[in-house]
Amino acid sequence: MLSWKFGDKAATITGTDIKITFPFGTYRTDLKADATITSGACINPAPSQNMKYTNIQNFTIKGEEWTTTKQYKVTVSVEKIN
Repeated sequence: MLSWKFGDKAATITGTDIKITFPFGTYRTDLKADATITSGACINPAPSQNMKYTNIQNFTIKGEEWTTTKQYKVTVSVEKIN
């Protein structure tokens, strides 16, 4: 995984964990992500489709040689109001 964004907001990638926090009031029920992966690899499910991120979402990347797979967990949080 090279990068993961929602619009212009980039997520933090640490190993196979992808995390991002949005401002208070952001709805996580209909988000589209933009993932950049190695050329020739594929990701499933497609992050560009609208998804509900109220819980952790799992994505699997199959390497360009089609013999390796890696599972990534995407966590979308919303800041709490003070």
